[in-house]
Amino acid sequence: MSDLELEMLLGPVLQLDAHQILTTLILALGLGVVVALAYRFSVPGRVLSPAMQSSLVLLAMVAAMVMMVIGNNIARAFSLVGALAIVRFRTRLRSAWDISFVFFALAVGIGCGVMAYKVAVLGTLMVTLTVLALHVIPLAGVRQDRILMLRCDVASFEGAEKEMERVLDSFVQRRWLVEARSLRFGETLSLRYRVVVRDPHEVGEMLRQVGAVEGVERVILDLGDEGPDREE
Repeated sequence: MSDLELEMLLGPVLQLDAHQILTTLILALGLGVVVALAYRFSVPGRVLSPAMQSSLVLLAMVAAMVMMVIGNNIARAFSLVGALAIVRFRTRLRSAWDISFVFFALAVGIGCGVMAYKVAVLGTLMVTLTVLALHVIPLAGVRQDRILMLRCDVASFEGAEKEMERVLDSFVQRRWLVEARSLRFGETLSLRYRVVVRDPHEVGEMLRQVGAVEGVERVILDLGDEGPDREE
């Protein structure tokens, strides 16, 4: 098979000059910073991981580089898939919101890498405006910083669930029982709630009062997808 036939089958290899490469990478860098800032603004109640924020910027640039390397060459695309298949990613993203921003950064980088600059810029603008709109007007009708996960371990023979829930209801607007488990051969009930607190500043007092109920052995508050649990 001749080189011409091979090129027609696999696709031509893009020949990029230094100016195009630098323009693409600089644009990917700028748009990646916008993605990271939008992510930071969208979760104001969390102490964000610096690695996560920096990774969003680097993902955009790396995706742009990958697309420039592949170009229109199918052989390169399959070779790259085979090379990346040996890489094992052990980082687990616990939040669908975080995963959405990872795909956002990748889409921005891919748009820059294929020289679809208008798509990358306008797409970043529209998605960022959507993030800001969802932050101002949340679809759930509740601000994210008011939704918490609460775990209460209660002695099953004490019958303290009703008293605990009465105290809890004085601090929350709504609550849902997410999970109930039996521990220590039935001696303890582990109850996990998703709650909407009335005032985020009263969370500490809520933990103290719920933990003071007779029969409540442990109260754990999930502070977020990246934060540790708090016991009282």
